[in-house]
Amino acid sequence: MEIPVALAKTAYKKPFTKKVYPYLFIMPFALLVLVFFILPAIATIIMSFTDLNASMKINFVGLDNFKRIFSDYSMPQILWNTFIFAVITLVFSLFFGLFISIATQYFLKGKFTAVIYRVLWLIPSIIPAVVYVTFWKYLFDSTDEGLINKVLLLFQPDGDPISWFTKIAMAVVIIATIVSTTSGGMILLSAAISSIPEDLYKAAKVDGASEKSVITKIILPSLKWPLMYITISDLIGFVSSYFFILLLTNGGPMRDTTTLSLYAYQQAFNLKYYGYGAALSLVVVLISLILTLWLLRLFDFDEMIKPSRIED
Repeated sequence: MEIPVALAKTAYKKPFTKKVYPYLFIMPFALLVLVFFILPAIATIIMSFTDLNASMKINFVGLDNFKRIFSDYSMPQILWNTFIFAVITLVFSLFFGLFISIATQYFLKGKFTAVIYRVLWLIPSIIPAVVYVTFWKYLFDSTDEGLINKVLLLFQPDGDPISWFTKIAMAVVIIATIVSTTSGGMILLSAAISSIPEDLYKAAKVDGASEKSVITKIILPSLKWPLMYITISDLIGFVSSYFFILLLTNGGPMRDTTTLSLYAYQQAFNLKYYGYGAALSLVVVLISLILTLWLLRLFDFDEMIKPSRIED
């Protein structure tokens, strides 16, 4: 005896409570995203079209804040600082992350020294930022109490202490950021390398492949996805980052280390130009979006997500 189709559908229909369960689990996280991400983003967009300042009186001014950005005499230097900081930090942090990953997961795989080396690189990223910055301030202190100046004065007692944060402030900021951010890429790349089957290495050795060929023909092609993710996320992070710079130099001397994100922070929270700071932050978001789309195109993302084809 056959059961009617309508009756069968009714019999197997999910109870209402089972339909609601997934939404109940998602609800707390959805509320957090709404309150701490979506609503502030909407408020920032609205604020960018106002002249909101310390008086907390809202007057809509249209595109005046964005016009002010183009007429701001400090903007060329700030954009240049942002470019230098983001690009140099990205290149070196990505290179060191890749280098350490290959060294510890391929050449030193399974050895205790590899674990120690990775742990050492993790330390800067897990200690509190204030403690980390304090170390760099002590290292490059402009007085004779700074560690580097102490060492230099041992070899040249009659010399004067070097004012590092005056002469090479941007270099100090970049080095401190590289050391702190390298470990993130190192972890992801190490995990990707460890997932490569050992049989590929053995087959390459049997065929007489050199270490260079193994790296360029087996390891690097397997890292395209993690490399794309690290490049995009790190670049966006560096463009929008200002915390280390704020603690180390506060954008000085003058505006030599002021990036666009730090400038937005200073305008909004130091000078109380909330509307102008919001407009600057939207420019940061726009730059990040453009860079993301460009990198997706550079890595040929459309080709990467296509299903693999089995060749006959």
